[in-house]
Amino acid sequence: MLAPHKIAGSMPSLINSIESPALRRLYTYWEERRRGREFPARRDIDPLDFRYALGHVMLLDVLYQPLRFRFRLHGTALTLRAGYDMTGKMAEELPNAKNRARLIERCCTVVEQRRPLAMTDQRLLGGRMFYFEVLWLPLSEDGSTISMLMGALYYRDEPAETGLYRGSAA
Repeated sequence: MLAPHKIAGSMPSLINSIESPALRRLYTYWEERRRGREFPARRDIDPLDFRYALGHVMLLDVLYQPLRFRFRLHGTALTLRAGYDMTGKMAEELPNAKNRARLIERCCTVVEQRRPLAMTDQRLLGGRMFYFEVLWLPLSEDGSTISMLMGALYYRDEPAETGLYRGSAA
């Protein structure tokens, strides 16, 4: 298992650092949808193509001047785990200050470095610590400006029968 808060960012090695088969599959899908471009557009992404991950997906609009992020979608599995739905809300409205700061930092990193990000970390929800793996993928409507981020997050304690992770949960 990757150590908590390990970040993988260079695209050639990114796929090799992703532990979750579902996240690897989603990254491969994003790569295919790029079709030689720097980023795919939102219109290139069809949610029916990744039904296996839908409840774990987040879509965040990227707003500029100043740089900030609005949840367009907060997947149902993530909403159930967190106990709140962020759909339609700004990232600054995320209830837990530490989780909020980390989310905004990661989103800024993807926009500033102009590349996907995969990492493992932990977060406190409802007084309990959960370990997770997350993948952030940039999207661009004009081929240059990152206009949206697609993220997917899987918690380590997901049931083994989902096939999300090799070995035991953390």
